[in-house]
Amino acid sequence: MDTRKKIIDSIYEALRSDINTLKLKPGEKISEARMAERYNVSRAPVRDAIRRLQQDKLVLVKPQIGTIVAPVSLEKARDICQIRLLLEPYAAEVAAERITDDDILILDKQFTLLASYNNEEIKEKCIYETDSILHRMIWRLCGNNEIYQIIDSYQDEIHRIRQSTLKLANRAVPTEEEMRGIYKALQHKDPLASREVMYDHILNLKTAVEEVLAEES
Repeated sequence: MDTRKKIIDSIYEALRSDINTLKLKPGEKISEARMAERYNVSRAPVRDAIRRLQQDKLVLVKPQIGTIVAPVSLEKARDICQIRLLLEPYAAEVAAERITDDDILILDKQFTLLASYNNEEIKEKCIYETDSILHRMIWRLCGNNEIYQIIDSYQDEIHRIRQSTLKLANRAVPTEEEMRGIYKALQHKDPLASREVMYDHILNLKTAVEEVLAEES
């Protein structure tokens, strides 16, 4: 990899992280000159990194205004949930047929760790980590790379939406009970149960988004 590409990749990843963690907030202007100074580079690699963020729909380039962080859209979150509702129950069903003892051992360790925490803040972080491990394992095991790529591409936006919308953040925490239901169905290698509990899990997230949307309309 050449030096210029490494620089662009580094700036892109840093800006992407700042956007997803809300260090750069929705609607905030991104100055090429300030970013070039921050990373001690010319404007050219910053511009290239911003183009990639634009392709990711994380920034908007507006004439006469410049580059701004894209706004958060609950409508988009609802649409993403609908796509997940169509794809993830199927992925869970197939994963239950393909899961190995080694995969189950990984989940065993993660859920044992989750059960060990009493501190609410630490436990919530572990819930999100466990949810991510569980879903990514299912996407991998389903054997359909397109499903993995489609759903994985939404994760940053879902995280940003959840972080920026307090009402949704309070309602969209995956419940330990829901996750354990998926885990147990996979443990028993039960395709039908895995499909059903995954459907309920995603449906609850979609319902939370729709409730917040209704309150804000």
